[in-house]
Amino acid sequence: MTRGRLVRGVVAALGVCLLFGVVGAARTSIDEASPPSEALGRWALAALEAARTGATRPEPPSRWETSSPVVVTAWVHGVPHSRHVHSGGSLAQAVDAAAEAFAADEALLAQDAWRATDDRRARFTVEVVLGEGPLAPDVPWVKELGLVPLHEGLLARLDGELAILSPEELRGGSNYEGGVVTPIPDLTFGSPIDALVGRLAGDLGEDAEGLRARGEVRRFRSHAITEERYPLETEVSVDSLVRASIEGADFLLRHQHTDGKWTYVYSGATGRERPDSYNLPRHAGTTYFVAQVDSIAGHPPARAGALRALRWIERHALRRCGEHPCVESYGRADVGSAALTVVAASEVLAKADDPLARRLVEGLTGFLRSLQREDGELMHEFDLAAQEPIDVQHMYYSGEAAFALLRAHEVLGDERDLEAARRLMAHLTGAGWDFLGSRYYYGEEHWTCIAAGEGRGRADSEEAIDFCSRWLGFNDLLQYREGDTPWSSEGGFGVGPVLLPRLTPVGSRTEAFINTYLLLKHHDRDTTLAREVVERGLRELLRWRWAPGPTHLFADPAGAYGGMPGSPVDLTSRNDFVQHAGSAWIRWAQVLREEAAE
Repeated sequence: MTRGRLVRGVVAALGVCLLFGVVGAARTSIDEASPPSEALGRWALAALEAARTGATRPEPPSRWETSSPVVVTAWVHGVPHSRHVHSGGSLAQAVDAAAEAFAADEALLAQDAWRATDDRRARFTVEVVLGEGPLAPDVPWVKELGLVPLHEGLLARLDGELAILSPEELRGGSNYEGGVVTPIPDLTFGSPIDALVGRLAGDLGEDAEGLRARGEVRRFRSHAITEERYPLETEVSVDSLVRASIEGADFLLRHQHTDGKWTYVYSGATGRERPDSYNLPRHAGTTYFVAQVDSIAGHPPARAGALRALRWIERHALRRCGEHPCVESYGRADVGSAALTVVAASEVLAKADDPLARRLVEGLTGFLRSLQREDGELMHEFDLAAQEPIDVQHMYYSGEAAFALLRAHEVLGDERDLEAARRLMAHLTGAGWDFLGSRYYYGEEHWTCIAAGEGRGRADSEEAIDFCSRWLGFNDLLQYREGDTPWSSEGGFGVGPVLLPRLTPVGSRTEAFINTYLLLKHHDRDTTLAREVVERGLRELLRWRWAPGPTHLFADPAGAYGGMPGSPVDLTSRNDFVQHAGSAWIRWAQVLREEAAE
């Protein structure tokens, strides 16, 4: 790392700290009233459901008064079909007024969901405003980050009229992400405040400029009353982990195509697959997790699904790279696709022999070994036209390959795979991560440390133990504790209370820390920190999985059951979101069982 890059990094870090400080100060300017009791919240939903079905309205258990708006919404297949905003009075008055308004809404009454009694019935939410505050300063990034996702919405007043966008409506419209688009794939954050103000202005028959000139726009903090508790607090136990992993596998199997291809991105908002470019490494990784569920928990449909997925690779993606088979992805053969296919097929073989899985492991490990350089690193691509390797490196691929070679050696016993894995791991945890500051900064090393743990007793080295121990300590500093953020995010990873934590790195890193725990345990090292980091991460994943999740936002709650979103406000579930979380769940369940037996 050059001195110039170091200076730029320090300046950027100081800028981020300043930005987060300004945003944090803006967010603390709302004084909140106390919300209604949980019992009264349950009554409100029961009263609305009674109005829908024609049952007798129950009596409220207590009284709660407010001078602020109460937003009652009827959701149909994930869409806010009808909404009643009640200003002032008691919660019971707001609920009764909403029930009366819904009963007079002919368009709502005509919906099949209004009359349904199954999982596709209409659902209700009640959101009570607890306090208001000003918008964040009109400064790029500060403005977009000034709205606290899940907890805050926007309202506008003009000429005695009120327009409001509640947090549940904003979440349903994916309006808590996308305000700031970054060059990093999949990383957007913040709310598109200008567009949202424009929506409020339109509801009031004005344009945004006129609203700002003659009226007022404010943000508000609210308390949401929903049918399903989400996030759901769950203890980490063998039963909870096995149940979550099986339900995750069943989610993937439910949406697997008949030819074995997985649904890549499932949209809870539409109940359908979202069109996206398919990802071969993630196809193979998903297959690995599904095979894991069968090999560890005994779930025959999962093995059948994994074999369908392997057949899809053989039929649609297998090519020849010199003397060996390889896996093509969009016109190129790469190490990531081949390595994770080996991992998946090895997991199938770990349970019982299968000719297809055996062919894939034997052939693709030869391809991986053929790409190894003298220093142990791999060349990550292969030019199919020229039939020669391309010496480039991509994130994750070497760690995935090391894991694949070790898994293949475990199930088939080819010593060439073990030797190649040893050389590759020596590079990854030694010379491959050696620069100024390398002991204080790390990339996404989850596959490296998954491989290090897998190699315990076969490919051990002090460098690997030291590397993964340091990476564990680095992430312990980044892992949220209770109260660190406005959300229930203990166990997530981040650098402050401003950005909503992503769940995908929780899954992948927790997977790696489980293997780091096993590596340290094998060498009689202290495992206290590893266990704490693992179990915090597992709780965070259990908390936010769709079991059943925010069902009022789903077009098909039964179809979404078992999915794992990318963040607490994400209404999509990509197959690797489920894979990383599920692999962590099922692997730790196995560890707990083994330790109980010991």
